[in-house]
Amino acid sequence: MSASSIHKLKQAQERLQNGDVAGAQFLCEQVLQRAPRNPDALCLLGMARLISGRAGDAVPLLEQAVSAVPRHGMALENLGLAHLMLGQFPAAERVLRKAAALPGAPASVPMRLGVSLLHQQKRDEAVRELQRALALDPQSTDCHLNLGQALAQMGDATAARDHFQTVLRLDPGHVDAAFNLGVIALERDELDQARQWFERALARSPQYVDAMVSLGIVLQKQSRLDEAAACLRQALTLDPANAAAGNNLARTLALQGRLEQAREQYLAALRVAPGFTAAHEGLASVCLALGRVGEAINHLRATLQAEPDNRNALSALAGALFEAGQLDEAEAAAQRVCALDPSAAAAYATLANVYIVSGQLDRAIAALESGYARTDASSLLGMLTYQLRQACDWTKWRAAWDKMAPEFEQSAALGSPFWLLCEPTTAQQQLAYTRRWAESRFKSITPGARAPGVAPRQHPRLRIGYLSSDLQEHAAAYLIAEVLELHDRERFEVFAYSHGPDDRGAMRRRLRAACEHFIDIAWEPDDIAAERIRGDALDILVDLKGYTAGDRLTIMARRPCDVQVTWLGYPGTTGATFIDYLIADAFIIPPEWESAYSERIVRLPHCYQPNDRKRTVAEPLRRSDYGLPERAFVFCCFNQTYKITPDVFAVWMQLLRSVPDSALWLIESNRWAKHHLLETAQAHGVAAERLVFAPRLPYAQHLARYGVADLALDTFPYTSHTTLSDALWCGCPTAGLCGETFASRVSGSILTAAGMPDLVTYTLPDYERLAYRLAAEPALMREIRARVAHARDGSPLFDSTTFTRDLERLYFGLVKQDLPRSGLPIAPPAR
Repeated sequence: MSASSIHKLKQAQERLQNGDVAGAQFLCEQVLQRAPRNPDALCLLGMARLISGRAGDAVPLLEQAVSAVPRHGMALENLGLAHLMLGQFPAAERVLRKAAALPGAPASVPMRLGVSLLHQQKRDEAVRELQRALALDPQSTDCHLNLGQALAQMGDATAARDHFQTVLRLDPGHVDAAFNLGVIALERDELDQARQWFERALARSPQYVDAMVSLGIVLQKQSRLDEAAACLRQALTLDPANAAAGNNLARTLALQGRLEQAREQYLAALRVAPGFTAAHEGLASVCLALGRVGEAINHLRATLQAEPDNRNALSALAGALFEAGQLDEAEAAAQRVCALDPSAAAAYATLANVYIVSGQLDRAIAALESGYARTDASSLLGMLTYQLRQACDWTKWRAAWDKMAPEFEQSAALGSPFWLLCEPTTAQQQLAYTRRWAESRFKSITPGARAPGVAPRQHPRLRIGYLSSDLQEHAAAYLIAEVLELHDRERFEVFAYSHGPDDRGAMRRRLRAACEHFIDIAWEPDDIAAERIRGDALDILVDLKGYTAGDRLTIMARRPCDVQVTWLGYPGTTGATFIDYLIADAFIIPPEWESAYSERIVRLPHCYQPNDRKRTVAEPLRRSDYGLPERAFVFCCFNQTYKITPDVFAVWMQLLRSVPDSALWLIESNRWAKHHLLETAQAHGVAAERLVFAPRLPYAQHLARYGVADLALDTFPYTSHTTLSDALWCGCPTAGLCGETFASRVSGSILTAAGMPDLVTYTLPDYERLAYRLAAEPALMREIRARVAHARDGSPLFDSTTFTRDLERLYFGLVKQDLPRSGLPIAPPAR
């Protein structure tokens, strides 16, 4: 090599060291024009390409240098570095091992070899090489930093922290060391320390995006959500393609309850990184909260494609598949979760729900018992207690209730408040639990803004919306159908929002015809449905479900209407801040008991429950056709089995023992309840043949059965509702039993509105005495039957027109309280 070339290469090396990359490249290219295979020129030019960020261009130059001089240490090291920069870690390892084998290799060679091994998860080898590098240069901050990162990946956070702190002693301004100390503190949940380290890194390097994202995560964990969102937005401004920043911003928005914005942000993160599993899983969670079940399923499947054993995602998928009605897939997914993680309570609940819906109550109970035994989860205990009631397995129910009773004073996780209505609880206890449960269920939902109070109404009639899943062949539909038909169309515009199945039956057609606007929202996500309802500019939105099966109170939680009401479907308080009023009557909620309800109580003048005078009753058959003895005194109770309690059943058995040749006629809800009821009857000394079980029949044929019964018996504390109205409509007297909770006072309200308060009792002994008197005194029974017959046409209970006018007057009163925003006068309905 000429002296001139040697001089130029020396100058090129100096210029590289001083940052003059262009000058170095120029000098190297001059040398290579004369000597194209000069290894030093090729090496220095390759290094210049590396410094310029052009690792791909550097590789062939460095390979030529190594080809010319296989033991060229500098070329080997920089070729290894180029492969590292390109993410070609096995290639980097091969080259750097050759460099490390050369005598006198600098500390940077084993350090970079360690990094290449670390990226291949060869952690033990990586640590050995990094320790070798550190032995060669104990003051190397890079060696300490990389060894710290390797030790952190191996789970030795204490040793890793020592190396990062050594870096800071050597170089107090080293931002990567501060960042890594922040990561360790974050992983240990030492949030204040983590925040301080990330802030220190950002103070030195304000555009350090990874530190900014990590600081956002810390602020999120500290519930400083506004600060977290601002920090993560700043990170996205600096690096719009940073999927981690987008994912964590979406999570922050979700925690703020801004679910729609969170969904959009998750989608943005996935546009940048389509395979980002955490974003798919987070988006699925948001979609489930929004009621976008189908969308959630897609993202959960994407999550599981990348992480087949992700138990949380698999459990969520099982629940979502159940919600979508895909029972076989839901069962398979739930069973797999239980196999992977026996402590996964949600999977047992999904499995039980699948069995309940498919009529396998025994398997549902077994799943819940197994799940509770393995998880001790309160949610499974609450569900189990209710299902044991459905099966009338009172021995197991008592044991479950004894465990559950102390918990529901503090817990919010025992399941739906509906299950407490049939348990021995007070109205105040129900309110306390329901408030906690509602807060937990709805806390992630941000309500829409209420009207400012000055915007004038733009429509001349009162707009009333009814929200329900029961607008088809259902007991609730039979109660409300005639009210919908009788609404005064000159003053009221009626909207019905159905989120249940369309059975295409006669009742569905009748309800469609009764409403000016009948909107099927069954497949609309909650946010879309709420926006649709908001767009209809209702004056009052009435939820007809409460916490009964299939409710969509998640729509009401979005506050699509300024005045929101609960009525008819749920006999209790919702405990929800977004429900303004509860419609009751003076019997069900006397003024002195209003404190047991979260809503403001408004009352109808008679019974809160409407009745349909158009319901038809088939001609009754002979008693023998129903399996009943022709000459017996027939007690009946057609309530569902979860309403039957052992104390009330004991009274019924005493009645059968006291009234000769009497029989008890019950609905056959399920074969397990039938088995347990017959078994319990025999334990009370009552022969099994004195209990007769009625199969389910079409409504008109079911009503005909009351024509051959003598006396209907109430349940307690969840009393008869529609079943009592049905009995009275068909001329069958009922012995009622009343308590202090809403559910325990409905039968008393119905009987009082029917003009028969004397059939309402308040203790079990009085209830038994009343039923016995009616069975034992034929003259008294004839008198009562005559009064029941008169009630059809002579009592407020069955006066649908008056009921509807009273309801409309109540609606007018609610809107009148909200009338500062009203620009149009509304005349109240005439009496």
